[in-house]
Amino acid sequence: MKTFNSKQKRGFTLIEVIIVLMVVGILASVILPRLERDHFHEGIQQVVRHIRFTQHLAMHDDVYDAEKVHWYRAIWRISFRSKNCYLVSSNTDLDKNYDRNESALDALDGTRLYSNTKCEEESGSSAKMYLNEMYDVESISFSTGCGANRFVAFSHIGEPLKTLTKSHDVMTSVCTITFISGSRTAKINIIPETGYVTWMITP
Repeated sequence: MKTFNSKQKRGFTLIEVIIVLMVVGILASVILPRLERDHFHEGIQQVVRHIRFTQHLAMHDDVYDAEKVHWYRAIWRISFRSKNCYLVSSNTDLDKNYDRNESALDALDGTRLYSNTKCEEESGSSAKMYLNEMYDVESISFSTGCGANRFVAFSHIGEPLKTLTKSHDVMTSVCTITFISGSRTAKINIIPETGYVTWMITP
């Protein structure tokens, strides 16, 4: 009669190996797609951060100066070019051009949050400002609540503005900026008075 030896090694059966492989396969199919970078999602998150950063700069840097006729041109704003790039800038010399050295600095790497009118990369400017190339953004549109311009400015108390004027042309309805990438749509909403920002991506 054979006795049971507790030290005897026991291997896995074929059934157990198959079950383990099936479980690993199921986990991999669920987890791996989530590990892939979603460039469009990253780009929208970045724009939201930069809108909030623009408001912060406007509240920190009160540009009102009664001795200068066009002082309001120095109000901080985030502006979107027609070719899907953008900049965060204050027109400090009060002319009609937003130059690279008037744009905000990226706190992460020290580059300028600037793009020129042709959306061509320049030395010293952040590559992240080119939404088409970096984040697959194909088009950007604005609701009527944003005003007639492709920018959002902020007053010294953080109110979102539709235009740059002495009278502070504040937003009175929600400003929605829509971004398109293939079949996906992202909407960034800027709330009047507070400048609070919400956003959503579909599908």
